[in-house]
Amino acid sequence: MVELKRKLGFWQAYATATGLVVAGSTMVSLGNGFGSIGPAFIVAAFIAMIISIIIALSYAELSSIMPGPGMIGDYTLVSMGRFMSIVTLLAGYLVLAATVGPMETMTASMAIEYLIPGVNTMFIAVAILVAFLVVNVLGVQIFGSVQLGIVLLLMLSTAVMGVLGLFDVLTVSTSIVPEFNPFGWSTVMQAIALGLWLFIGIEFVIPLGNEVKKPEKTIPKAMIFGLITIFIVDMLFGFALTRHLDLASLAGADTPQIVGAAAMFGDIGGILMAAITVLAATSSINANFAAVPRMFYGLARKGLLPNAFKYIHPKFRTPVFGIVFVFLLFTLPLFVLESNINVIMTLLSAASVTWFFSYIVAQIDVLILRKRYPEITRPFKAPFSPILQIIGIASCVYMM
Repeated sequence: MVELKRKLGFWQAYATATGLVVAGSTMVSLGNGFGSIGPAFIVAAFIAMIISIIIALSYAELSSIMPGPGMIGDYTLVSMGRFMSIVTLLAGYLVLAATVGPMETMTASMAIEYLIPGVNTMFIAVAILVAFLVVNVLGVQIFGSVQLGIVLLLMLSTAVMGVLGLFDVLTVSTSIVPEFNPFGWSTVMQAIALGLWLFIGIEFVIPLGNEVKKPEKTIPKAMIFGLITIFIVDMLFGFALTRHLDLASLAGADTPQIVGAAAMFGDIGGILMAAITVLAATSSINANFAAVPRMFYGLARKGLLPNAFKYIHPKFRTPVFGIVFVFLLFTLPLFVLESNINVIMTLLSAASVTWFFSYIVAQIDVLILRKRYPEITRPFKAPFSPILQIIGIASCVYMM
């Protein structure tokens, strides 16, 4: 059987981990979060980051025990059996791919429409998906290089705009100082669920474990470093938005990140942020194309999915059937759903619930495997168990 090859280093793993998280939809939720809560949204986002680190530590332990690409399906197969493994994968990640893919593609096409008014958004959306289909079929090294370039450009651009906006450099508007917590701490605590969307999906680097060098060390570092840098970059830009646009306008805008950038830097700011939004959406799409087919590949090798999913192209060493399948999951909804903010937010809500479900199962997997196989070698071991897992489970239930 043709196997996957280890070609990805830390930075490619970091780009994969952050590439799905920093998505077009997170740019929207970041702006709406600061608009709805005020600058105190940083507190909700910080708590959400801590919760995400807790979840990432559990995933890191599980992946160090079973480093295969099946991820949550592999872990649940051992801890809870065949039926729950299939349910978790389909409920968690099949539904997820069918919602996140169209959502990010719509976000990208709407941002492109801002850049080119009147453009055929359906054509643009399908063209984006075809481009990343090709990139991912051609090989993991090409994927890693493309993903690393996109993520570094995305993070650097957003951070620079945030710093310039905070210090009123090159801005066209007069800065304001909004009240830090205008709506009360109960509202801040309710916003933790919105804050978690800024970090959700960091575990998508794990299915590439068979293609990452020294995965037991590289993957935990990539996830935790990714979460911390995402928090810093997002908060810089979010605070800058509140200094140049009133909170009500941020909260009510369909694309608050673009509206806010235009308020800070004029038309050039809006154009640049629209381009960044396209980068963010395409980064998420690219990461999905890489991760989800490898989950299907891992489960197909265990007989939990049809054999077609375990086919590896002999030349490119990529799970071609799974990549094409994900392409169809992303593409078909575009022909029956309208591209607007209401549809995007509905897809976001559906994706959140399925993601939290899979996170709960992962925490339970850690507890079961610690109890059932205490003697097994764990190259990475999550600290403070079972306290962290209990906190993780309770947090996900609260988010749902």
